[in-house]
Amino acid sequence: MNENVYTIAILVAKPGQVDALIAALEALAAATREEPGALEYGFIRDHKRPEVILSYERWRDAEAESAHWQTPHLKRALGRFEALLDGKPAVYTGAKII
Repeated sequence: MNENVYTIAILVAKPGQVDALIAALEALAAATREEPGALEYGFIRDHKRPEVILSYERWRDAEAESAHWQTPHLKRALGRFEALLDGKPAVYTGAKII
């Protein structure tokens, strides 16, 4: 049985870079949502700390999630993130338990 894979990432924008980060995420989301196996792909902005953005992803299976890391649009976004993020994103991947 193939089990959906969920990925949550925490991204923190550098001061003054949140709008540029959101623009980069919009482009990334549009391309990612076209990938086979991408069931949900979105971003949530923290109300109390607007520089903090959480990604929320649901993939058909581990193979689809793994393939996402090899796409040109994700590699392009990761390259842009170096100038936009305050540190590396924290990325968590797993299966839904409840």
